[in-house]
Amino acid sequence: MAEDTIRGSTLLEETFYITSKKNTYYRVKLSDKGLSLQKESNGATKTETIGLNDIIGCRCMRSKRRSAGSCACRPSVSKSQLRLVESTTDGFTTWDELDTSAYLYIYAYTLKKARVKGARRRERTTITLRFRSFDKYEDNLREASRWRLAIKCLVARITIPWNLMSPSHGNLSDLLDACAGDRKKILVLLNPKSGPGRGKEIFQRRIHPILSESEKFYDVHITKHSNYAREFVRTRDIYQWSGILSVGGDGIVFEVVNGILERPDWDRALRELPLGVIPCGSGNGLAKSIAYAKGEPYDSNPMLISALSVVKSRKTPMDLVRVETRNQILFSFLSIGWGFLADIDIESESLRAIGAQRFTIWSLARLIGLRTYKGKVSYLPCDKVSIAESKSNGNIYDKDFKDEVIIPHSRSYGDQLDRYCGVRESKSYHDVMDSVTSGLDDMYLDENDVITENLSLETENQVRTRLDSFYSATSRKSTYFSTGSASSYHSMEDNDNLTPDEENESGNRVMYGPSSSLPALTAQLPNSWIQIQGEFVIVHAAYQSHIGQDCFIAPRAKLADGVIWLLIIRAGITRTNLLQFLLGLSTGAHLTCPGVEMIPVRGFRIEPEGTNGHMTVDGEEVDYGPLQAEVFPSMATIMSP
Repeated sequence: MAEDTIRGSTLLEETFYITSKKNTYYRVKLSDKGLSLQKESNGATKTETIGLNDIIGCRCMRSKRRSAGSCACRPSVSKSQLRLVESTTDGFTTWDELDTSAYLYIYAYTLKKARVKGARRRERTTITLRFRSFDKYEDNLREASRWRLAIKCLVARITIPWNLMSPSHGNLSDLLDACAGDRKKILVLLNPKSGPGRGKEIFQRRIHPILSESEKFYDVHITKHSNYAREFVRTRDIYQWSGILSVGGDGIVFEVVNGILERPDWDRALRELPLGVIPCGSGNGLAKSIAYAKGEPYDSNPMLISALSVVKSRKTPMDLVRVETRNQILFSFLSIGWGFLADIDIESESLRAIGAQRFTIWSLARLIGLRTYKGKVSYLPCDKVSIAESKSNGNIYDKDFKDEVIIPHSRSYGDQLDRYCGVRESKSYHDVMDSVTSGLDDMYLDENDVITENLSLETENQVRTRLDSFYSATSRKSTYFSTGSASSYHSMEDNDNLTPDEENESGNRVMYGPSSSLPALTAQLPNSWIQIQGEFVIVHAAYQSHIGQDCFIAPRAKLADGVIWLLIIRAGITRTNLLQFLLGLSTGAHLTCPGVEMIPVRGFRIEPEGTNGHMTVDGEEVDYGPLQAEVFPSMATIMSP
C-alpha cells in the first residue's frame, strides 16, 4: 500500500531493526492519520499502514526477571513474561536487569477481505516496538511513553501535550501520569439469561479483554429479575459513569431506555450518557443496525464489532419513539408490532434456549395456521421521503458501503519481540488475574505469550483455547478486572436493595420525556392522517434497519432520520407470497413481494378489534388495544464504531 494513504504531519519517527534478518529495518512514523511502517530490506522498500481509526489502545511493558540460568540475550531462552509498567510499585526489583528495553504494544483491529468474495472481517493486530537505545530502562521507557501518550491522545481525539513530547523533557513521572481520555468507568448491566443464557461467559471471555486493551474501566452489575436494569438506571446516580453498556438482548436496552425516561433529568442523561449494547439475546436488532449504519462487518464477528463500538468512544444520535397505550407511556428504540411478527416474537418465548432459531421454527408454525386481525391503521405521512421513493421497486436495498482501506496483515517490529499465538478472540495481558485476593504484583502475561528469537512477522490465524483465568463462567460469582483491577464486578449475591417495585410492575409508572404532539389516543384524528380499515396479517413499525440479526426489515432506515417505516400486509396475501416475504427478510428482498407495503410516517395509530392477539414494543408485550406512536429525532446517544 502506498505511503500516501497515511497523510498528515509526522509527529514521531523512529527506526527499528530485526536481528533475525540482516539488512532489514523499519522506519515507523506516527501521524494524525495513523502509523506508517516502511520496510527497507536489501534496497527494496515496502510500506504498510495502520489507520488511526483501527487502533484502540497501547501499553508499555518490560521483561520480567528470568529464572536462574537464563539470560535475556540467549537465543535458546524458551519463555519470558512481560509485566505492566504502570503497575510497578517495587522499584523495578523484579525486572530483568539485563534487558533494559521498553516494549510498546499497540493494539488494533484492522479491516480485512475474507476469501469469500465480498466478505470482510476485522482481525486483531498487535504491533510491538522495542526501545533500547539507552543503557538505562528509565530512558528507554521515556521514549516509549512519548509514543504511547501521543497515540492515546490521537485515539481519544484530544490535544497532545507537546510540552511533554520534547526529547529533552526529563520528567518521566509526568509522562506516565498523563493518561488521555475519560477516567470514568462504564456501567455494565448484564442479563445472564438473555438468549441462550451465555451473556456472563461471553462478557468475560470476549468483551473484557478488548476493554482491557483500550484501558476502559467498568462496573459490572448482574440483573436479578425483570426490570432490574430499569430500576437501577431510574434510581442510581448514573452520572458517576461515562456510559451505559447493556449486555444481553434488545430487552435490556428497552429497560435502560425507559428507566432513563422515568428520571426527571432524562434530557441530561440521554445527552451525557451514550448507550451501548453487546448482543447476547435472540434478536439483537439494535447491535446489527448500528453496525450496518457504520458499514461494519457485523456477521463475521458480532461480539467484536459491538465491543469496538464501546472502546472507540464515538457518539452517534439515535431516534426514539414515544408509544402511548390505554394504560401506559413507553419509549421505543426498535419497533412496534401487531399481527404475524408480533405473534412469533411472543409465542416463541418457550424456545428461547435455542436462540434466534426460535423465530424460524415459529414462523413456519404461524404460516401453517395463518391468522388475520381486524382493525384500523392510521398514519401521518412523512414529508421527508417522497411516496414514489417508498414504493417497493426492487431497488430499495442499497448494498453500497464506503470504500475502506484494506490494511495488510499484522506485523510486529523490533528485535527479539514477543509473538502472540493466533487468537481470534482478543488476548489481553490482564487475564491471568484469577481472584479478588490476587495481589497486583502478580499480574503478568499468559505464559503462552513469550519473547522468542524465532520472530514470525505474520500474525497466525489458528484458533487456540484461551486460558480461563476467571472463576468459572457458571459460578455464582466471577471476578472481572480491567487495567490494574480498577473495574469491579457485582455478583448476584450483592445486596443493593433493588427489589421489584410492585407499583411500577403494575404499570403505574411516572414517565417523563418530551410531550406528545399527537391528538389524545381517544380523540378523533385530523384529516391529514390516512386511515386504512380492514383485516391485516402484519402491521409492523420499524425505525432501525434490522429488528433481528437476520431480519433486514427496513433497508432505508437510518439511526437518526426522524422516520418510522410502517410495514403493512393486508389479508388476502397467499401463503406462497407470505413465505416469499419471510425468506426475503434477511436480504431486504421482502419489499418486492406482492401485497407488501412500506410507508414512511412520522406517527401512526393502531386500533384493533377484539381482545385476542399480541402487540409488542421492542419485543416486549404490551396491552392489546389502541396504540399510537410518534418519532422524536436524535433523542438518544449511542456508542458506535
